[in-house]
Amino acid sequence: MYYIIKALVLNSSMQAEADRLVTLYAYEWGKIYAVVPGAKKIKAKLSFAAEPITESEFMVCQPHLSMRPKITGAKIINNNTGVKTDFKRNLYALYAAEIADKFAPSNAPNEEKYYLIARVWEILAKCENPKRVLTAFALRFLKLSGYGFVDYLKNNYSSSDKTLAAAVKTLSNCRGEDVDLFSSYDDNAVWNYVETYMTNYVKKPLVGVFLKKIENFI
Repeated sequence: MYYIIKALVLNSSMQAEADRLVTLYAYEWGKIYAVVPGAKKIKAKLSFAAEPITESEFMVCQPHLSMRPKITGAKIINNNTGVKTDFKRNLYALYAAEIADKFAPSNAPNEEKYYLIARVWEILAKCENPKRVLTAFALRFLKLSGYGFVDYLKNNYSSSDKTLAAAVKTLSNCRGEDVDLFSSYDDNAVWNYVETYMTNYVKKPLVGVFLKKIENFI
């Protein structure tokens, strides 16, 4: 059967000789894996629509539920050019995509998660503090995914960490548009705190490992 779905491209990897395997967060289906035939060929029509950090409308073929969907057509909805053309911001957007990939269960659609991912890519293109935006995204995505960060916070900070804890609580409930309005605090300390929590459940995202190595140079 053929379906038309709206989806955010979270990840992409090579498969077979010319195909590409993509991880999508589809509005209708949640996180799924799909094959893009011939996507590695030069000027392939589907390649641009299937790039990470892209929102596209896909036509997919899935003859049976046990089979992996195959993308047969695509139309780009939002290419997120603003964030893709800035190296550092692009890394933060990829990190947000990888967090979503690691914490979102397969085939479990969630409208809030969909719009949270799409929105963080847009905000990262124009905000003043991209790391703070990534932190706020991670906290909200964890909350939507049922992870008890508030309990962790209560049990793991000392009196000397009250400023950090207050910043985490604020970011957990803020809108992305508001992150640049907060008083200055140590963004690196807050992010490290959140990242440590995430790695209690998943291996540190590859983008995070790369970002850590080059942070002093960008």
